[in-house]
Amino acid sequence: MHLLFLDESGKIGRDGLFALGGIAVRDADWPALRELWQRTLREHGWPLEREIKWHGIRKGAVPPPVADALFGALAAAPFTCYVTLLDLELGPRLFPAAEHDFFRSPEDVYATGLMFLAERFQHLLAAEDDLGMIVIDSRFREADARLRRFFGDLTEEGTPYMRLERIVEGLFLGPSHYSIGLLCADLVVAATAAAERGVGIKRFPDREPRSREHHRLF
Repeated sequence: MHLLFLDESGKIGRDGLFALGGIAVRDADWPALRELWQRTLREHGWPLEREIKWHGIRKGAVPPPVADALFGALAAAPFTCYVTLLDLELGPRLFPAAEHDFFRSPEDVYATGLMFLAERFQHLLAAEDDLGMIVIDSRFREADARLRRFFGDLTEEGTPYMRLERIVEGLFLGPSHYSIGLLCADLVVAATAAAERGVGIKRFPDREPRSREHHRLF
């Protein structure tokens, strides 16, 4: 079994970038990830019950030596990273709401990112001949309910490009401060969004159309 922990970065209602992504870890590798996380915090005197998130690092609440050590540990951790960057300025211009639902509403933006990630998770599971489940940082009760309904339809009907038969139906939602996996996802996604480019990142859309012929591809 693989677990995909997801978190978000950015505000959908604002222009700019919205990032959704996280880490995929084998169940057999989970103890090693937990030990690596906890050992790194102990070595730097950081209480295990006190969460570390990107916001605290960026605002200086987390000392740089602690943050550097934790990112160094994550770089060697036994997981695979996935991040989708959704361009909230370019996307609606190339995919108008009258023709596409990628950017039609805040819920659609989130669903678009989740769809792309589910497809890549399905590829990983197929390559590993394994099953997987998705764990997401809980948002608000109403938003969580809509997300569960969307994902239920997605796992039943598939995406426009593939079936998701290796992903266990249903999303698992919970508060991030109780989950090392979700804390790792927060750091990976926020740092990636800040960098914007890199291996394992899907940016959508990824470019401006160069000509009328290019525009027809969309």
